[in-house]
Amino acid sequence: MNDGSTQTGSLNEPSRHRGCSPPEELTVSERFEAEAMPHLNGIFRAATRLLGSSSRAEDVVQDVYLQAWKSFHRFEPGSNCRAWLFKILFNCVNHYRRKWFLFPALKQPEEFQEVNLAYTAPVPEHITDEEILAALDRIPAEFRAVVTLVDVEEFAYREAAEISGIPIGTVMSRLSRGRKLLREQLIGVARSYGIGQAAPGGLRA
Repeated sequence: MNDGSTQTGSLNEPSRHRGCSPPEELTVSERFEAEAMPHLNGIFRAATRLLGSSSRAEDVVQDVYLQAWKSFHRFEPGSNCRAWLFKILFNCVNHYRRKWFLFPALKQPEEFQEVNLAYTAPVPEHITDEEILAALDRIPAEFRAVVTLVDVEEFAYREAAEISGIPIGTVMSRLSRGRKLLREQLIGVARSYGIGQAAPGGLRA
């Protein structure tokens, strides 16, 4: 998982995920196919994680790519297309959440708080990736969104702030709280398997 502190970049800087920009002679349609479409599966996975529903994620992703196509003439070739698409995704998720009246928008007023210095138990061993993602789905949406961006999609703090439209301090605060909630979920999963429970004689399993 990424700690968000070693990456740099922004929506306007060259992408680290793709090579050189397509040749100038490509049409807009060809550029869109080369730059935007390779990220379709990643955008869908993130949308599913944010919304907790693959069917709703399909609706959102269709809207994301429709909006991306309509505004692609403003996209600068060679810049970070993946981050640009994620920013559109977060705008669409907020719109659909307000429409469905299911969750508050991800962009909420929140003052920056210092990272919680209290001890947090480490993530238990012997937990599968599927169980980690399932635990992530159970934490509140605003924390799940930031953990998804930084720890799953490996965006830097600044990129996550630009994508989600919240201050970088809020990203750090929500990430700290989200990681703590995720650890608590995983500790519960581990205990369900008997990991970390007291064994006969007072020893821990």
